[in-house]
Amino acid sequence: MRPLRIVFSCLLLSGATVQTASAQDFWSYKDWNVSVELVPSEEDDYQQCIIFTGGDGLPVVSAEFFSGDAGPPYSYPEVQVEERAIRGYATVMKNDDPISFTFDDGSVIGSAAEAIFDEDGFAVAFGRVGQQDNLLALRAMRGNADVTVSGPGYEVITASLSGFSAAYLKMAEVCGFSTEGVLD
Repeated sequence: MRPLRIVFSCLLLSGATVQTASAQDFWSYKDWNVSVELVPSEEDDYQQCIIFTGGDGLPVVSAEFFSGDAGPPYSYPEVQVEERAIRGYATVMKNDDPISFTFDDGSVIGSAAEAIFDEDGFAVAFGRVGQQDNLLALRAMRGNADVTVSGPGYEVITASLSGFSAAYLKMAEVCGFSTEGVLD
């Protein structure tokens, strides 16, 4: 079962230092975690880097970077919330529900839910911030204490952003992408 996540995709810039991950590396920074997994392929090996908060039965707010992706300043990481339900139960988020990421400074970024069943038959729902709003979402995550993700008449999760900047920096360091526009 994959953790719920907010997705970030970034570019490996020339001159960037990249640490090679072992099969799986893991770090924690206050309420945020960094997970790096080596993904071998026939031609090149890549790293899948994920920063996330939540889990343990709660929805997850996360960010993901695949070291082969383009990134800042061309394309900023994608912000996402993921909710999983136990077998036989539905997710709170329903397909096409409008989803709001509301930060404690009052800023709001909209999204829409996508509800599916995974390969094991469990209900899963995602709320992804649109590509045009990812930089705004990332900056809001850097500058606020928490984010509440909600839909029409319900709350999905209120997630602490304590440790987000340190986790994002570690992800950038290990996976070799620029923090331009988010932390710089």
